[in-house]
Amino acid sequence: MNAILAAFELVFTVDVLLTLISAALFGLLVGAVPGLTATMATALLVPLTFFMDPIPAVGAMVTCAAMAIFAGDIPGALLRIPGTPASAAYVDEAYAMTRKGEAEKVLGACVVFSAIGGLFGTVVLIFAAPALAEIALKFSSPEYFWMALLGLTCAAFIGASSPIRGMVSLLIGLLISTVGLNNPAGVPRFTFGSTDMLAGIDFIPAMIGLFAVSEVLRTIAAGAPPGTRCRPRSVTFSATGAQ
Repeated sequence: MNAILAAFELVFTVDVLLTLISAALFGLLVGAVPGLTATMATALLVPLTFFMDPIPAVGAMVTCAAMAIFAGDIPGALLRIPGTPASAAYVDEAYAMTRKGEAEKVLGACVVFSAIGGLFGTVVLIFAAPALAEIALKFSSPEYFWMALLGLTCAAFIGASSPIRGMVSLLIGLLISTVGLNNPAGVPRFTFGSTDMLAGIDFIPAMIGLFAVSEVLRTIAAGAPPGTRCRPRSVTFSATGAQ
């Protein structure tokens, strides 16, 4: 408990708080741009932290990453284009609420639950980090296999309403993941002689193409005048503006 109180005393100072606010604004700007992830925002901020003291430097990186993850919900809710991979899970629901004129509600829910989840995760990590570190050091091939299998079975829960669609999406994702170097032999697979494909298909461009291109094609198919669908109809945050 004394260590936690000492940590609060180190954080709640004027210079540290100003640094956190600046990092939050930077993360908000980067995360709101589709294709720019929280990892990229943190990487851009790292060179600046070399000239800072340890406390504000670490706080700036953590704040920037957390804010960038939340900011990805903004284009996801307004444009159906998730700004970060974390926003892709509920982008359809968020955009549907925006079309009903509930953009304020969905963005408010995103920021509130992001804050609650972040605080809860921080508290759990404070007390569980030592035990988790010991468990992680004992991980071997069987544990990694079952962890990967658990991740794949999540597709069954996500596509519970349409199991066939969920299975097809899972198989397409597995097929895309096979592009690149074979692990551990290092043999190129499905690269078609292109050196750019050796690293595989990056998740961010694939996600942006999946959501953004589909929205553009839907707009073209609907025959909407240019510019009418690019601006969210709920910018006025009123029920009449969504009609």
